[in-house]
Amino acid sequence: MSQHLGSAAALAPIALVLALLALRVPSLVAGVAGLGCTVLAAVAVFRPTADQISTTFGQMGPTVLEVALILLGGVMLSVVMSRAGAQKRIAGWLERVEPGPDRIVTILLLVFGLTPFMESVTGFGLGVVITAPLLVRIGLGPVRAVVTGLLGLVLVPWGSLAPGTLVAAELGGQGFAELGYRSALLTLPVLVVSMIAVLVVLGRRPAVRLAGLAAAVVLAQWVALVGANLFVGAPPAGLIASLAVTVLLLGISRVRHGGLPVVDRALMRAVVPYLVLLTGILGTSAAIGLAGSPPGLEWLAGPAVWINIAALIAISTSGVPRPAVVPLVREALRTWATVAGNAVVFMLIGVVMAATGMAGHLASLATGAGDVFVALIPAMGALGGYLTGSNTGAAAMFSAATTGAAASLGADPLTALAGQNVAGSYAIIVSPPRVALAVGVVMAGRSRLPGAATRALATAVVCATALLGAAVAVSA
Repeated sequence: MSQHLGSAAALAPIALVLALLALRVPSLVAGVAGLGCTVLAAVAVFRPTADQISTTFGQMGPTVLEVALILLGGVMLSVVMSRAGAQKRIAGWLERVEPGPDRIVTILLLVFGLTPFMESVTGFGLGVVITAPLLVRIGLGPVRAVVTGLLGLVLVPWGSLAPGTLVAAELGGQGFAELGYRSALLTLPVLVVSMIAVLVVLGRRPAVRLAGLAAAVVLAQWVALVGANLFVGAPPAGLIASLAVTVLLLGISRVRHGGLPVVDRALMRAVVPYLVLLTGILGTSAAIGLAGSPPGLEWLAGPAVWINIAALIAISTSGVPRPAVVPLVREALRTWATVAGNAVVFMLIGVVMAATGMAGHLASLATGAGDVFVALIPAMGALGGYLTGSNTGAAAMFSAATTGAAASLGADPLTALAGQNVAGSYAIIVSPPRVALAVGVVMAGRSRLPGAATRALATAVVCATALLGAAVAVSA
């Protein structure tokens, strides 16, 4: 195999996928085309051995299954809670937290509390779907509501209980817990940039009190995120960080206004599945740890188990009439087939590239750029996140090459991969599919934002990516 032929064959699948996505071809179609191109290039040029293929697929098979199950539970929970009105009850209660015309605490609660919480549970941009209409109800214009809601997608590496980060860790050859922790450390620039962007979009003038409130929210979310990844693990870290902000802002509102809205039985019933999800993961993890972490029991504390248990509990407690349950499940399965199909196709591209040596060849190409490549790793991840609209897709395409190139250049592969993971996750706020979803909820019949609003989101992504590039270049 000549060097030029190998380079062309290794680059072809990624180039094809990115080109199709840039042309607005549906992501599933682009992924299938990319997978076909990957297999063809592997068979024709790289010619892997049977042992290489069986070993890689044996290692990645359980991960593919786990991701599919996490997405199944997430979609099911999302559909049931939405149809039963549970999400509206929770959001409506939060909306009543702060009376009066100046509702900055409520806005920050919705943007940095509710949006990342819902994204951490179910993913798919659901947080914005819930938050943007509420922001309109409390007085923001539709465009500002959409932009502000999208800026709340700051914890996407832990969205849907972190399957994207899991895929990045597996394909990049790094520990899942270690990647979650390192990604949490590098999330600080994203939180700062998003907070500044939200205040600019809202037109808030700089003031000491507002700056203190904003700094407290950012610090609480970051410290909780880092601590959760360090002491609990990656899957529930987004939930814990979001709850930390929620508790902080509810406490501030109570001090300012002397109380909180009444918690009725309907609201309590609405939060039961989320409580089961969080306490199930934390409680089982603690029990397994106290038992000495016996081998073979780790799956009991995994997100794939508890997200599906939470979905089943949601079906039984949501109050949806029994005749409507079967159509509801069918709707969820149809949605899951599309969502999981996208994720699995992009994962298979990454698996085939890793198994056949294509990712290693790309890594050797990247080393030719020298240390500059390390600084550009977050930008590469951001490009993938923007085009695929999925941190799982970006992770599947680039993770193996990223860690291979970083190691060849003498840089820390874990830090490089974390930079890619965080930047690729944040860039989805300007991704056309995510923007179209948010716009469609608030502005019926439209799928695009005005140019100024799009530039505001793009500016936030560029600033955060540049900061991440500098952080990775210095620390890796």
